[in-house]
Parts: sequence; C-alpha cells; structure tokens
Amino acid sequence: MSDSSNMTSNRSSEQEEVVVFDESDPIAAIESLPPTVLPVSMKLELGKTTAGDKVHETLSTPEYPVDVRVPKGRYIPASTIHFDNPAERPPRNTKAWRPERFCEKLSELLEELEDFSHIDTSRIYLNGISVVELPPRYTTTDRETGQTVSTPRLYKDEGEMTLAYFRREGGLTATRVRDDLDTAMPGQSLSPPQLVQIKEVSAKPARSSRDTQQPAGRHKYYTEEEAARTNKSDSIPAVWKLRRVASPGESIRPLTPVLDEIDEFVPALSESELFQPTEFKGQTKQREQFYAEEVLSR
Repeated sequence: MSDSSNMTSNRSSEQEEVVVFDESDPIAAIESLPPTVLPVSMKLELGKTTAGDKVHETLSTPEYPVDVRVPKGRYIPASTIHFDNPAERPPRNTKAWRPERFCEKLSELLEELEDFSHIDTSRIYLNGISVVELPPRYTTTDRETGQTVSTPRLYKDEGEMTLAYFRREGGLTATRVRDDLDTAMPGQSLSPPQLVQIKEVSAKPARSSRDTQQPAGRHKYYTEEEAARTNKSDSIPAVWKLRRVASPGESIRPLTPVLDEIDEFVPALSESELFQPTEFKGQTKQREQFYAEEVLSR
C-alpha cells in the first residue's frame, strides 16, 4: 500500500525576472565587489569526484552483495564563511575573516590541494553570498590594508545600510539554458545564485558603556524587536523577499515587483558586472504530494 503519491502539473509558458550574481568563483566574487559593497557571509564548496575511488579490499563482492568504495579525492564540504563587516558579527566562536585575508588563504589552500591527485580545484564554487552596501559618506580607506571600511559616524548617525542576499535557489532551474549563463561552469549546480532578499536597516550606536554586562548581539543594526522596544519605528528593517523562499506567516514585501527599481536600493552593486538582471522564459511546475495522517486499514 502506498501512503503518498506525487503529481506534477505544468503551467503554460511564462516569464521569470531575476537578478543573477554573475560570478561563481569565491575569490573573484570578493575581489569584484565595488568599494562601498562589503561581504557579510559566503557559502562555498569544492565538490568531490569519484575518479580514483577503489573497491575496499575485503568489504566487496562476491563475499558481500555490494561493494564498498574507498574515496581517494579530497574535497571541501559545504561551508559558511563570515566576514568582518559593518552590519553583522559572526556567530560565537566563529572567526570573522577580513576579505583580503580570506582571498589570500583560500588561494593558498587551493594551491596545496593541487598537489594531490583526484581533485579538480576548478570545481570550487559559490553557493550563496550576502553583502552590505553603505552610502559613500559612511566609508573610508583603512591606512594599513587599503581596504574600504565603515566610519564611526555610521553608528553615531544611525545611518542607513542595505543588505542583499544571493543564493542558489531550487525554485529556479536553468538546466536547459546553463550554457548561456556565465555562471554555468563545469561541475556546478544547475541554478545560478540569484537575489532572494533585500533588507534596508539602520545602524545602532556602538555599545560603549562599562556597565554593560550582556555580550553584544550579532546585529549591528536595529532589529524589528529592538526598534519597537526603543520606540524607533523609523528604524524597523524593511524587507523585500522572494515569496517562494519566505517562511509561512513571515511579514515581508514581495521582491519581484521592485526588481525594476533595484538600483535605488543598491546603486553601486547594480552598476557592477556582478549584478545581472536576467529574464527567463519557461514553465512553472507544481508538485502535489499526499501526506498520510492516519492508517484506516492494512
């Protein structure tokens, strides 16, 4: 007896407008960001290959019904990197990387891996990235590193900043057109990283009191709860998000209707080559699945 069934239905041909993050190499992605756009976090991985795998000496057929294979290639599992940035702190006990140091050490790591067989370092790719764009008046250049950093005035003025979130999202499958996308490199997944959320926030003053006992929170901007608690309604974050990635009951504004005006949210990022508004033509497939809740008979 089957307790579930799947049905797939297709809508007629339609168009889908998205914004693609047009760089899949993690290092190139960081190095290509405009000066006033700083990385917040990144998801990457270096997929493993089965080339060179061997059958286990004893755990194999015909003694057993199946073979156990021993992998030879090295790989990097899906990993999240957090950067030193003006919008968010990393989770506790997690290192915040300076962008230039991240690029340096990842390049060094990939060079080390090239000495091993059965590994293709070109298979490393970006699964997602979040960035924050600052108004130029709140940025300056670090004298030691030459990198763009935020100024203390950003927090003193409770200035505005905009976060943009890109990720490979299962709701968009570009299998049939991947050769037409710059992000479709060998070994990569089928969907390009796309813009899924924009968040406009207000910086909050730095915690400087010696009487403060609680550790600083992750956000360097007002959350909805903090803005409500301090009676700063103008500082409540404004969130635009793709409906298909929003949680049930989540209070958001739909992202798709404002894509034509996205340069007003992230002007510097919009002018970069990383930011590629793209329009697809295709079909939306819907799958229905039956979830059993009670056994009536057996």
